[in-house]
Amino acid sequence: MEKLVCVVCGMEINDKNYNFNKEAFLNPNKMENIEYCPFCGAPKQYLQVDGKEYDYDRSSLDDEALKIIDHAVKLEIFNGDFYKKASVLAKSEEIKKIFEALSRVEYMHARIHKKIGNFKEDPVLRNMDYSQYSSDDILLEMACKREKHAVEYYERYSGEISDSNIRKVFAVLSDVEEEHIELTGKK
Repeated sequence: MEKLVCVVCGMEINDKNYNFNKEAFLNPNKMENIEYCPFCGAPKQYLQVDGKEYDYDRSSLDDEALKIIDHAVKLEIFNGDFYKKASVLAKSEEIKKIFEALSRVEYMHARIHKKIGNFKEDPVLRNMDYSQYSSDDILLEMACKREKHAVEYYERYSGEISDSNIRKVFAVLSDVEEEHIELTGKK
């Protein structure tokens, strides 16, 4: 297998990790057919042999753009935290694994935004208690709502970002969240 690099998150994809987070995808990668970055979910057109992660023109980021990116970090960490806790609450082993994988993907999305905004620290978010969600169906419903909110966020604010690479990242992550809607909506 050739060494692939995801230009969105910068991670190297190889024969040891191509199937990482497989539960987060409707059609998981196969050694002979890599469809997604296993870390952030970017589709194969963003995976390049010996590729290099996108560069961002941070000088074009005004206070409003930085605020949008900061909120995107918080959104993705909030969703990652939800999935982490939901994986503990879920009854089904399959759903637990899906939530664990989704948590890692959402945290990677937050990492991408932190890199874009050149933010060094993770934001401190309120610790939420999800124990009132007593069934896998309710957890999946809540997950689906979160993914829809993320898609709406990316679509709403993409036009307010001037850097074309950042707009591409917003579009890619929105598409990944769309697949998560499908994944959490059909279980």
